[in-house]
Amino acid sequence: MKEKLFISLLACILGMTAAYPQARIILPDSSQITTNPDSLDLLPRQAPEDHEPGLQPDRQAGQASHLDHLLHDHGAEADSLRRLARMTIWKIDARTGNRLPAVSDTLLHNYQQSVLPDGQSVAMGFLAPLGSPAFSKIFTDRPETEQFIFNNAYYLYLKDPEKVLFVNTRVPYSRLSYNRSAPKQTREERFEARMTSNFGKKLNVGLDVDLINTRGYYNSQAVKHNNFSLFGSYLSDRIEAHAFMNLGSVTNAENGGITNEQFITHPDSIQQSFTSTGIPVKFTNTWNSLRNNRFFLSGRYNLGYVETPADSLHKGRGLFVPVASIGVSSQFTQQHRRFLSYDTAFVSVEGVEMQRIDQFYANRFYEGAVDDSIRFTSMKNSVSLSLREGFKDWVKFGLTAFLEHDLRNYSMRDSVGPGMIRHRESAVTVGGVLNKQQGDNLLFNIRADLGLLGANLGEFRAMGDVETGFDIAGRRTTLSAQAYVKNLKPKYLEENYYSKYFRWNHDFGDIRRVYVGGKLYIPFTNTTLSAGVENLQNFIYYNKDKQIAQESGNIQLLTARIEQNLRLGIFNWDNQVVYQTSSNQEVIPVPTLSVYSNMYLKTKIVNELTLQLGVDAHYHTKYFAPGYEPALLQFYNQREKEIGEYPIATAYANMHLKQTRFYIMYYNVASQFLNPKEYFSLPGYPVNPPVFRLGVSVNLHN
Repeated sequence: MKEKLFISLLACILGMTAAYPQARIILPDSSQITTNPDSLDLLPRQAPEDHEPGLQPDRQAGQASHLDHLLHDHGAEADSLRRLARMTIWKIDARTGNRLPAVSDTLLHNYQQSVLPDGQSVAMGFLAPLGSPAFSKIFTDRPETEQFIFNNAYYLYLKDPEKVLFVNTRVPYSRLSYNRSAPKQTREERFEARMTSNFGKKLNVGLDVDLINTRGYYNSQAVKHNNFSLFGSYLSDRIEAHAFMNLGSVTNAENGGITNEQFITHPDSIQQSFTSTGIPVKFTNTWNSLRNNRFFLSGRYNLGYVETPADSLHKGRGLFVPVASIGVSSQFTQQHRRFLSYDTAFVSVEGVEMQRIDQFYANRFYEGAVDDSIRFTSMKNSVSLSLREGFKDWVKFGLTAFLEHDLRNYSMRDSVGPGMIRHRESAVTVGGVLNKQQGDNLLFNIRADLGLLGANLGEFRAMGDVETGFDIAGRRTTLSAQAYVKNLKPKYLEENYYSKYFRWNHDFGDIRRVYVGGKLYIPFTNTTLSAGVENLQNFIYYNKDKQIAQESGNIQLLTARIEQNLRLGIFNWDNQVVYQTSSNQEVIPVPTLSVYSNMYLKTKIVNELTLQLGVDAHYHTKYFAPGYEPALLQFYNQREKEIGEYPIATAYANMHLKQTRFYIMYYNVASQFLNPKEYFSLPGYPVNPPVFRLGVSVNLHN
């Protein structure tokens, strides 16, 4: 079936390539450059790959001046699309419709790590299978809690309008990627495809496919993801429009973790032969399933004037200069979560007969097999007004104001009576963005929003970052600072939840967060230093009893990070070290030291094949890493088992030939040499045993 799907998609791609050879590009020229609401990294303007008529030369220079830093942050010095100088890529701010320059997802360097869950941060916690629930053990890397709180465990894989890479391209472009592990009976597979083409200069349409099928190396850990996304954009002088639609589903078999860690730590002590799938687990025939459907549409109308060049050779080719923009956007979201178990065989626990899965939970709020379900819908509509940066020399910044209305509906099974519990709420938010993204010496981005009416009355965010730089011997050193102040309302599901094993009704206080930090990049030594401190009050978490709770006191969290890349000929050694300290480890547990180290040889063979050959490892000190509760689909703060001080290492060969990237790796290689074997990511959840993985990604374009 997968082979037929692959062949069908390939045929479609070839058909698009043949049918639309004259597709063209229009360079995005948004002067309102803002960041993701939960990101503090400045996004410099993207340099155009070639000159388009109508793009002002000074704007070209302003865009190019900061491209080096953007590429440094993303490791984009090696990109399999580098030779294709006919494509522009950007993201979008869903509230305002502003375009945010982005780099492609076709990087060559460390491509093999990008397909692993533990490759998404210096230290990750996850259940082992590709596509399983995960979280970053680096606290500052975690996103803000979503309204539908069950989505947070799958944040690495979910699609939304602000993550999609919009494209304008002169030639039809497609990318096919396939990653898998062996052997067949425990195989993990991921197939990704992107197909996009311009229809004239203004209209682009594309399709993204992301399919994950994991059988799991441990019993009852199969994972399946299906994501299909359509996206498109229409860009002209006056009108900018973007559309996005995603149909997504996740099915995750749950086993509650293994029952005896000696099967991993001391396998020789087990007086029988076994494979990883034969290790006993807490329960079987149990699943978490999620559905995520998103529909998004935004449009902006630009107000401005046509500036006629003084050069007589260009008469009749006036340049449209946008002065202001009026924007509207709508986003409809449907989300559904179900926790279901057929593990209903009866067992006797201290003389009491109960279903097998029930023995792991203190409370049972209804009888019979567990079947919890909850639905959530959200309808967001916003209007915005923007003043564009740089339409005159004296206009040194851009300004955007927006107004948003969000109508939310919840429906969940009543754990006491029959039927469903329903709740409806609305929220009105007003906000704005003040930024400067042109020039060399000072860039800033300040964003604020305030809840005016409804469920988020009094909610407040003010976020800002500033960047400056200076050239030394022709190389640019950059210095940036970030800060935010947040007063966040608890989510409805954090205060109200009904299920078989857990039920709560709380009236939590507002969560208050204050952060300040900075970053310094030194090009001469290829070093990046960053540090930040955050104070949190009324932090919401899941305690050792797996119950949701709120800590009323203040918690201070300090994070310091150093990234040091060393080069000597073809020898390379990249290192990231993160130091964290929490004033309350029972509420916010973090490892004191987390390290990612990657040692490799990188060279070209006969000027065609790029080879990266090396070994890397993720490591962190021991700490009480959060546990995972399937019935809640949340991570909780356990105090029974410390995890850490064990490297999860990979030996790999990563290669690039023309438009093709491919790799082969041996995952968890350190466990072949170290004893005792303690390759746990979370309590009760070991990572996959040593296994070969391989993958290939092909870019198809004219």
